[in-house]
Amino acid sequence: MDDRIGSRRTILLSLGMLNVLAVLLLFVHSSAVFWILALGLGFVVGPVQAASRSHLSRIVPEHRRGGAFGLFAFAGKATSFLGPLLVASLVALSGSQRVGMGAVLPFLAGGLCLMASVRDPR
Repeated sequence: MDDRIGSRRTILLSLGMLNVLAVLLLFVHSSAVFWILALGLGFVVGPVQAASRSHLSRIVPEHRRGGAFGLFAFAGKATSFLGPLLVASLVALSGSQRVGMGAVLPFLAGGLCLMASVRDPR
């Protein structure tokens, strides 16, 4: 996808699909439909991760790439506990796993909005 439509568009498309699938998953009651939607999530998570690295390498000047990728990796590791902590806290407070998983939506929507504001290097 990245080679065909570009990394920015791949990220935007994948994040959009992640948002839609995540919302749909909150309202599913059938385990078969749940697994189909979850499989769809699996198909779009990979392109986001791969295209984000590709996009970073295109928008950052060559002499700053080491630092940019270091910050990229550090930011992911330093904040990786926030999502699970928020989900677990909301599940504990509400008693509902749907409410807890709904906490993921603002992160996905925020990522989509932030990425939409990033200019394409072409």
